[in-house]
Amino acid sequence: MIIDCAIHPVLDDEEFNREIGGPWNLLKLPPLFGDRYRAPFDQFAVPREQACSPAALAEHLRSRGVDYAVLSPTTRGYWPNPQQAAAVARAANSLFARKWLDAPESEGKFLGSIRVALNDVDVALREIDRWADDERFVQLVLPGRALGTYGEQRFFPIFKTAVERGLAIFIHDDIGSLCEPPLTQVGFPSHFAEIHALRPLSGIVHLASFIVAGVFERLPELRVIFGDVSVHAGRSMLIRTDKDWQSDRVEVPWVSKDPTTYLERHVRFVSQAEDEISPHSHRTSGTIGGDNASLVLYGSRHPYWDGARAEDAFVSWSDSDRARCLAQNAIDFYPRLAARVSAELSQ
Repeated sequence: MIIDCAIHPVLDDEEFNREIGGPWNLLKLPPLFGDRYRAPFDQFAVPREQACSPAALAEHLRSRGVDYAVLSPTTRGYWPNPQQAAAVARAANSLFARKWLDAPESEGKFLGSIRVALNDVDVALREIDRWADDERFVQLVLPGRALGTYGEQRFFPIFKTAVERGLAIFIHDDIGSLCEPPLTQVGFPSHFAEIHALRPLSGIVHLASFIVAGVFERLPELRVIFGDVSVHAGRSMLIRTDKDWQSDRVEVPWVSKDPTTYLERHVRFVSQAEDEISPHSHRTSGTIGGDNASLVLYGSRHPYWDGARAEDAFVSWSDSDRARCLAQNAIDFYPRLAARVSAELSQ
């Protein structure tokens, strides 16, 4: 079985803008890939019309032997106006559900993501309630580049609701830049090559924030997937946090365990190219949050240029570890996916 946890269908500009409605559809949508850091080549691995087509995606998944796909369309980053942000999230969810999840070509294999605007938590909670009864939605998607770390108390009601509804959290760099602060602590990079290499940074900050702020302690069933952070980058940061926690934990007494301990229960990472080439890539000593093969979910990142085919992923790993990363880890981590797979297998 193959479960692709990172498919990013494109919402056609004309359809998306029409769905947003007035007065916000009077404004031209920003470029999908932002203004500041555009790649010097085509970002898509397929023609744009195929990136916008449920039928083309269904054919692509069949050709790759994918059994289920978790879809998370991009909405072009953080929108500063709270009313406009809410309209964009509503439109993205409505258009996605109608065009993609309801498409006959999906054959029940497309699984969905709920977008929310973080400017107004109450509005975000209403948007979750609007869609959470639909079991095809398996996660919430939050942008990696935000105006606050996700351990902050203002975001806690969103995570609490996600747990209550059986939804995972997927943190994904939305690429499009509207109002984000500098992407590094020392300002703006100069080139696309830099920005692409540095994409894991925002996710790493959020991961540390979840742990140190005690979100995982308060919500023992919270599950978070990082779409742009490799397991190696995440683990390296937490090993450093482990060391600091030994001396600084008087400040954060609610963090009751070594920070790396939270990985195995609460965190997964979408597969990255470096998973294959890093030393000891699929096994660790077992003392720092579990072995890597238990923490990685396969994600192709289709239809973008840096996508990864399942047959090319984890080729140096054992057959049992590859099987875990290609499907079983996702089944174990997504509550709603587990229920869907179990129901289908019992038929």
